[in-house]
Amino acid sequence: MNSTDLLDFLNNRMSMTDLYQPVIIRELLLHEGVRTKSELAAILASYDTSVQEYYERIVMRWPKITLTKHGIVDYERKGSVFRLTVCPDNPAQRQAAVQLCEEKIAAWLDKKSSADPTVKANASIRYAVLKEAHGKCQLCGIAAEVRPIDIDHIVPRAKADKNGKVRLNGRLIPLDDPQNLQALCFTCNRAKRASDETDFRRRNKLVRDRIPEIIEASGRKPEIKILQDKAFRDALYDKLSEEHAELLHATDAGAKCEELADLIEVALALAGQYGANEDELMALVRRKRAERGGFARGYYFLGDQ
Repeated sequence: MNSTDLLDFLNNRMSMTDLYQPVIIRELLLHEGVRTKSELAAILASYDTSVQEYYERIVMRWPKITLTKHGIVDYERKGSVFRLTVCPDNPAQRQAAVQLCEEKIAAWLDKKSSADPTVKANASIRYAVLKEAHGKCQLCGIAAEVRPIDIDHIVPRAKADKNGKVRLNGRLIPLDDPQNLQALCFTCNRAKRASDETDFRRRNKLVRDRIPEIIEASGRKPEIKILQDKAFRDALYDKLSEEHAELLHATDAGAKCEELADLIEVALALAGQYGANEDELMALVRRKRAERGGFARGYYFLGDQ
């Protein structure tokens, strides 16, 4: 591998599905051919609304696989370092390679901006979508304080007709209608395929027993289905996962205790599915605590000696 091969790769052989490869090569060229995984992730992040961990995974996937396959870079596990196999000593060749990288990046950004699928919803619509989602990702449940939340089209822009409308649940509605928008965190939104029409809004979910009458008292008519047997148990397990995620993402002691109360309520309902009422379950809790203790002391088992 020599400097001419690098220029030939940049000019003729580099096939881009995103701007990752020229960004990484340019960064290596500008720093004597050596950068760490974290440094390369940081420069990739500057081209997108990203988080460091996401782009560290990106660096280790397509760019690393493709560039090492072509003999452009080597990767050393110790120190997580990427190295150009040949970093041009000639300043003119190095600058030429940098210029080619910048041209490739600019061309990709122009192409991306011309077909940008970013939601054009105005601020009030965005606020309404986030409010309905309680400021959380409607797929994984993570809070906006933990990971950035995007507004995603359920039926994507690519499926809009010439009038800018899409078909959702059998009805034609404007692409940016709130009915076609959902809140997804950065990671979930990037994992969702462009053609995917999955509606992740948690409308079909188990709710507390008094929620229907509370909705009716507000003047609305709730649509309720009563679950039984396996369907009920499955919904309870889903609810258990949902409440666990909300507990993890609660930000203060009061909110943590609120979520713990919800977890306990779901656990009691599950116990009822297996033939134990609240008193019987709590008696079992006390018996196990007396026999083996609780979890109050923070003992962390490391093994036997």
